[in-house]
Amino acid sequence: MLDKNFVNDNLDLIKKALKDRQIKLDLLGDFSVFFQQRKKLINQIDQLKYQQNQISKNIKNKPSEEQIQNGLSLKKQLKKLTPLFKESEEKLQKILEKIPNIPASDVPIGKDDSENIVIKTWGKKPDFDFKPLDHVQLGEKLDIIDIKRASKVSGSRFGYFKNQAAVLEMSLMFYVFKKLTQKGFISMIPPAMIKASSEWKMGYTDTNNLNNAYYHLSSDDLVFISSSEHSVVPYHMDEILEAKKLPLKYVNFSPCFRREAGTYGKDTQGLFRVHFFNKVEMNIFTLPDTKISDAVCKEMLSIQEEIMQDLEIPYQVMNCCTGDLPQPNRKMYDINAWFPSQNKYKETHSCSNCTDYQARRLNIKTKINGQSQFVHILNATAITDRALIAILENNQQKDTSIKIPQVLIPFTNFQFISPNKNN
Repeated sequence: MLDKNFVNDNLDLIKKALKDRQIKLDLLGDFSVFFQQRKKLINQIDQLKYQQNQISKNIKNKPSEEQIQNGLSLKKQLKKLTPLFKESEEKLQKILEKIPNIPASDVPIGKDDSENIVIKTWGKKPDFDFKPLDHVQLGEKLDIIDIKRASKVSGSRFGYFKNQAAVLEMSLMFYVFKKLTQKGFISMIPPAMIKASSEWKMGYTDTNNLNNAYYHLSSDDLVFISSSEHSVVPYHMDEILEAKKLPLKYVNFSPCFRREAGTYGKDTQGLFRVHFFNKVEMNIFTLPDTKISDAVCKEMLSIQEEIMQDLEIPYQVMNCCTGDLPQPNRKMYDINAWFPSQNKYKETHSCSNCTDYQARRLNIKTKINGQSQFVHILNATAITDRALIAILENNQQKDTSIKIPQVLIPFTNFQFISPNKNN
């Protein structure tokens, strides 16, 4: 969340940010009322405590009757003001929880992902002399994807990778994971479930909405992670990180679980938008300086591009608009891969700078010149299953075989997925 003093001092900036983000929040007037109320109560409580200290200092041997009565009066007043302060603080916090991060000045203003701006296009789209199949059709012909049985076993938006696709999946994940560790990232396989309170502190949703966005085991108060970010970023909760060790870089592999509530009818065909998938992700903690964290965000984006170029998947880089930014984000870039069956680019990666928005809830700090400050936190997709289905579609041959990207062959030990030839 944002600092309450910053919000109070920049109400016009907050109003503009809400408008640009397409968010209707009529609580800023209430915020000002509760902020002033809280400030007044703090002054009154501090004054009463000061008077208590003065009485204590003036007691030499035995307190006089007047001192006793004054002490009791001050105690009574404090007892009355304390719950009022707590109430105003809670009301203030509830409003702060709803206020998103301030978008960077170079974030385009727009209503949703349809207004994201293309800033780069890379790679040559495959020029087929036949009508390309989608990944489901290819998967069924090659016996490497099974959605029908997944539907029977698990319901909609699930699938099986099998035979050579299962090997390709594991090869893809490990290739990227290894690549990042060689770049100095700390490798991590985190828990797939976290406390609901930890999820709340990530800043994407409040606890009342967990059941609408995530798989939530209410009896255990645990949430299945939608990305390894949700269990790796809280890894340093309530800690002070050494400034000299920043940036602190993690690469994580995890299963991811999403209810996809509110997305019915969107990307329902195939394995593009599913309830379960595998992911390798980058998470970085930096010094609390937007110039530094924005530069690190660009660095993560360049790594994402390097991976896509290694895999020879045509893509576009998008500067995401205000209406597409998640609540904690200052800025976000997407990479959209080319999907021949749909004749369009579709999102496979995102890269985000959340500045200190998450760190404030999680209480993750560093010390600069002896002063504690909240660190900046970033996240970026390294690879997901979506890249695998992009490989299948872009590398298909006329006989429905699939050519394996050169960089993955040492891991798969095969160069093609061919009809009737499975591992």
